[in-house]
Amino acid sequence: MICPSCECFLKGYNTQCSCGYKFIFHAKTEPFNDNKMKKLELKASALNTRYFTKNMLYSVFLKATSRSFYAPLIIAIIICSLISIILVGTLSLIGFIIALIIFVIVIKLVFNASKPMSIEDFSSYYKRWVDAGRNNNYLINKPKLKNPPAKCQENDIFNYGAERIIVVDDPLFVDCLILNDEHMRSKSLIVSKDGYPLYLKNQFKILLEQADNIPVLLLHATKLNKVKMVLAIEKNFNVKLNPKQVYDIGYYEEQIKQAKPLHKRMRITKCAVDMLPYPLSTQLMSKDKSQLQDLLVLGAATAASTYVSFALADDFG
Repeated sequence: MICPSCECFLKGYNTQCSCGYKFIFHAKTEPFNDNKMKKLELKASALNTRYFTKNMLYSVFLKATSRSFYAPLIIAIIICSLISIILVGTLSLIGFIIALIIFVIVIKLVFNASKPMSIEDFSSYYKRWVDAGRNNNYLINKPKLKNPPAKCQENDIFNYGAERIIVVDDPLFVDCLILNDEHMRSKSLIVSKDGYPLYLKNQFKILLEQADNIPVLLLHATKLNKVKMVLAIEKNFNVKLNPKQVYDIGYYEEQIKQAKPLHKRMRITKCAVDMLPYPLSTQLMSKDKSQLQDLLVLGAATAASTYVSFALADDFG
């Protein structure tokens, strides 16, 4: 076990390092240790250069703990087959029944071992880390943009003309994108469907009035869809959207299944936007109008196989 404070290697499972660091997790009985959690945060924050959410950290954890499913399954089938031959040869029908029971139990154990830790279980471990004040300073765990961030450059976008409006379903992801300057890179106004942050609400309406053909991109989790997003936007911003200007780049379960590189990477289909590798969503946000038309037809996850570089996503997790 390695101490995340002084980086000394400790034999056994200690509760405190000689440097005075007290461990949060019991490495002997829990799937975490303090050094592992610290490394996950460093990856999620790109070595303390990028803000991240708990869901983004979970995405890093999934990638770091992914294991091959097929190799254990093949080994289990071979072993069960050998046992079956022996039992059937010696005990006949009873041997066949015993072998069948053993086979079912082993396959079930292999399936359970391959399942990733749920976001709920991961959150309970991470809450202990945060409550102890050990979390990385780049973590966003509550909305912070009641006022424009320091050195706010959004006025520069408005002066030169924003090229698009991005509407996401979670205020935390709005903070993440703005604090990481994604609004500058994509020349976008970024808000949530609930009208957050409040200081951009009026600017949202002004942009729609000045350019009624400005693209409005919807980025949402699998539990939402285009209709629900549009209804929420129109209600909370008191506007009426032109259907021709709305582009759904949100995620749906079936689309994630179809995008095999994405499905294989995540190993889940029900997810929030910020559970997906961070660069994937930011690349989708920056597409030109011709590619947005394709996204409109294909759906974000399907089009991701064509328009999104998964090599870039490898720096996240």
